[in-house]
Amino acid sequence: METTRYLKVYQITFSKKALKSLKKIPIDYQVKIKKASDRLSLSPFDLDLRKLSSYYQATHRLRVGDYRIFLRIDFEIKIIEIVEIERRTTQTYH
Repeated sequence: METTRYLKVYQITFSKKALKSLKKIPIDYQVKIKKASDRLSLSPFDLDLRKLSSYYQATHRLRVGDYRIFLRIDFEIKIIEIVEIERRTTQTYH
């Protein structure tokens, strides 16, 4: 039986702010966010990824349940930086 190997297309990095936010999130959402970041590295545009027009730090956002992952994608060097992770509220998109 042949096994399929998936090559990561994009490298994922977390900002200090994103890591700090991740530690404060309940464990079940931490697991979901980590799985989403793994899927991002394989194929970012197969997920619920939205382009942001007015958010200055991030270029895209990814929805994971009640949380939003704000990220910056560099298409030339294939790096996705997770800039911020926030729970969705009326103040999320400030």
